[in-house]
Amino acid sequence: MPFVSILVPVYNVEAYIGQCLDSLVNQTYSNMEIICINDGSTDRSLEIIEAYQKKYPQIHVYSYANAGVSTTRNRALALAQGDMIMFVDSDDFIALDTVEKMIYKMEKDACDLVTCGYSFEIGRFKVNRRVCKNGNMTNIEALHSLAEGTGINNYPWGKLFKRSCFDGVRFPENQYAFEDAYTIFKAIIQAKKIGNLSQRMYHYQYRKGSLTNEMALATIYRMRKSIVYQEGYLRHQFPMEKFNFSVQYYNADMMILYTLVKSYHRSDQVIFEPSDIDWKTINPILRIGYVILSCVANWKVGCMRRVQEDFKS
Repeated sequence: MPFVSILVPVYNVEAYIGQCLDSLVNQTYSNMEIICINDGSTDRSLEIIEAYQKKYPQIHVYSYANAGVSTTRNRALALAQGDMIMFVDSDDFIALDTVEKMIYKMEKDACDLVTCGYSFEIGRFKVNRRVCKNGNMTNIEALHSLAEGTGINNYPWGKLFKRSCFDGVRFPENQYAFEDAYTIFKAIIQAKKIGNLSQRMYHYQYRKGSLTNEMALATIYRMRKSIVYQEGYLRHQFPMEKFNFSVQYYNADMMILYTLVKSYHRSDQVIFEPSDIDWKTINPILRIGYVILSCVANWKVGCMRRVQEDFKS
């Protein structure tokens, strides 16, 4: 039985960490360790995980001053003893047979990386995003899926990696937000064979205060920069492949436009420059939505700037 390291970065999640750890210590697969890295929490998170540690010997707790999620994940990777690596965010949870099913898939089909389906939990509601169908793919096929948004994603969670996928790969500690987009695709490159399970076993919980739930305009622009980085890296590594990132750029632009509409302030000095999108690959209905949102955003920015100019005069 392969030894699995489950890596859990912990920061101010006292209302969620219990459910997360319950889903891990009760897995039907037992040959594993759970590494919890407390990243300077100021609530009861450390107290809670230390209580779990006393009860469950497979839990190992380490505590540091706050340094951010990239440093925390890198610390967990350095401490991991497993043949396999899995990331679980401390405010999420997984089905009780997740590790068993993913290990079985990895061994049966000789995979280096296995993904599973996921759902977004928003209170009592679930939102199901597109996931890969059951089956296998090469790393090149997986990278095309990542670029085109057809199932493979940049999230570290919902995946079981062979440890070798992270040889020489670490999360960038100088990046604030979207650090996953600078990292996970490099682990995919090092996986010769990727197996996919469509069953939604990972449960991502939206919560107030999380980064993805509260992003400023400057943060959204970092999303687009991460896509530029990823595209440039892949084109350099695989010059004969034609990666189409138009869907990724479309999603980033829509996030920028939505943020402009929702929370643009007079103090924001921003000029929206659209991405270079291959519109032939975008659904016509989505194209119409882009045009409408662009018009609304430009109207709001124009109005706010006129108010600012009138105030100055």
